[in-house]
Amino acid sequence: MHWGPSEELVRRAEARTIAASLFQPTNERKGEFFIESPQKIFAHLLLDLPTPQQLVNWMSHPEEIDHRVKNTELASLIDPSASQQRSGVLGSLSLIADSFRLLPTKEEAKSEWTAREWSKERKGWIFITSQPAEREALRPLHSLWIDMLVLRLLSAPKPEQHPVWFVLDELASLQKLPQLHTAITENRKSRNPIVLGFQGKAQLEVIYGHLAEVMLSQPATKIFLKTTEPNAAEWVSRAIGKVEIERMKETHFDGSRSFRNFSLDRQTEPLVLDSEISGLDNLHAYLKHGNYVARFSFSVLDIPATKLKFIERLKDDYIVREPKKETPVKETPPPEPSVPVAVPAVDAAKPKPTPVVKATKKSPDKNQTELAFGPRI
Repeated sequence: MHWGPSEELVRRAEARTIAASLFQPTNERKGEFFIESPQKIFAHLLLDLPTPQQLVNWMSHPEEIDHRVKNTELASLIDPSASQQRSGVLGSLSLIADSFRLLPTKEEAKSEWTAREWSKERKGWIFITSQPAEREALRPLHSLWIDMLVLRLLSAPKPEQHPVWFVLDELASLQKLPQLHTAITENRKSRNPIVLGFQGKAQLEVIYGHLAEVMLSQPATKIFLKTTEPNAAEWVSRAIGKVEIERMKETHFDGSRSFRNFSLDRQTEPLVLDSEISGLDNLHAYLKHGNYVARFSFSVLDIPATKLKFIERLKDDYIVREPKKETPVKETPPPEPSVPVAVPAVDAAKPKPTPVVKATKKSPDKNQTELAFGPRI
């Protein structure tokens, strides 16, 4: 299926929105300049309505980018006289080239898809999956697709349109989604339910910063599973809430006059202790909806597989290695056993014979020569 970022454009201002979804900070060391500058340049390139393959070609040739931003305010961002600034901006801009190389061309694809067109009819399911080996390269594309779907579905549905459910499992595996915060906080208007799944609160805080607290406060229904991390378990206990407990206290007095005194003691305690969260059994959880809290268990559904989990697009994406040609090893024939030559006993008084080489036939082994002993002349 063919898709291109320029095909999502309806207005010129949306190019910056697409660029903001693609270029997000990957670490805290990179400044905002090297994030916002590639966003501006990429948004400018999108206005020429290029294909993904053209974008890869432009980002692989800086002189092509220089030509397209010439005589604009963006030219100063990659000024050749500022070599370090130029290399930093172009380096950040080329980070997404690997992702666009994985997209099929129009000739390879059988059909086309855009979030802009799909949001009008809202037919069928959309599954965005990947293999672990390609997850890092596909992360910018996955984030952009989800972000574009959220953006197109922020408006209230028309009478003939039905709501769309977003199920975002392993949310922390995606880069920051700029539109997700808006979708969660303004979900009542668009009426598109959102289900978020993640391992811990700290994962969202790293990606979204202080906005994570606002995002976590919006879901009306929360399900908490087991976590053995102390801070996370304590946060779950506080998220479930506290209860006010009234206890009757009885006091006895022993003395000249014995009597009893009763008083009411009120205390606020966590409804579920953090140790209870850490000690949950597998497939057990706490559900909170409003002020109602319930503990429940569930079983794993063994759903038979009727379709392939992952359908590979291209076979020529693999790296083909020719089998190594093994050099035949020449077998060395075993050496022939040497035959001991009988040497006659020689009297000590007689002169010792000197070995003389006879011109005799050579033995089958060319490296050996037969020796014979004779009297010294």
